[in-house]
Amino acid sequence: MENARNLPSGRYRHIGMWLPCRAGSHPKHAMDENRGFTLIELMITIAVMAILMSIAVPAFQSFVQNGRMAARANEVMAGLAYARSEAVKRAADVTVCASSDGSTCLGTWTQGWVVLDQAGNVLRTQDAMGGSATLDGTGTLVFSANGRMTNPGALTVLTLCPGVADIAGRTIEIEPSGRARVSTVACP
Repeated sequence: MENARNLPSGRYRHIGMWLPCRAGSHPKHAMDENRGFTLIELMITIAVMAILMSIAVPAFQSFVQNGRMAARANEVMAGLAYARSEAVKRAADVTVCASSDGSTCLGTWTQGWVVLDQAGNVLRTQDAMGGSATLDGTGTLVFSANGRMTNPGALTVLTLCPGVADIAGRTIEIEPSGRARVSTVACP
């Protein structure tokens, strides 16, 4: 049996048999002849990429904005759940209210909010929404020692709007039982 170094010229071994080959048509030589792209192939590739990007970028921006709205709604929900659990744990009223300074119940919900214990001590603060997002609502939420709201009529809905067209906002509805839920809403 001949080894690869002693092959007769013009022949190469393929799948257990000898096949004739023309000079320059060996598979190793074929790779050397076709390197790179033509200008037309490159232009077509760039055109296809441009079309795909023009479709993908707006959809991705919408996806990111919806994710931000969901995250902001989850922050508010976490704060409400924290206040409710602290009220039960402390067996005392806990207040959630809009706050511009992080220590008193003065300001708008968009400026931030604060969780206070019965003595008025700050338990948790949330900074302003940032960007063009708004959080609207009026009044103060007070959770009692059993986790229920003590003033269910004062504030039952907070509305979170992104400030960006074509992105759904969120409403946070607080039931008299103290449970909160999120749903989507069209913002003006």
